[in-house]
Amino acid sequence: MLGYYDLLEQEERSEELLRQAERERLVHIALSNSIRNGRLYCRALGWLGSQMVGWGHSLQKRYGTAATAV
Repeated sequence: MLGYYDLLEQEERSEELLRQAERERLVHIALSNSIRNGRLYCRALGWLGSQMVGWGHSLQKRYGTAATAV
């Protein structure tokens, strides 16, 4: 049989788990919103696009004539 202090400890643990879950939920929401809608996301996509264009130009310079012959 559980004693009074055991029940109190179990209740405190349950409350702590609920607080932790709520914090994690809020952090997840904040991060997903800031990544999807934030400047960092747009800057990262812009950088990736520029890199892909640069890589494409490099590949065309290196293999451009061989690729058109195939």
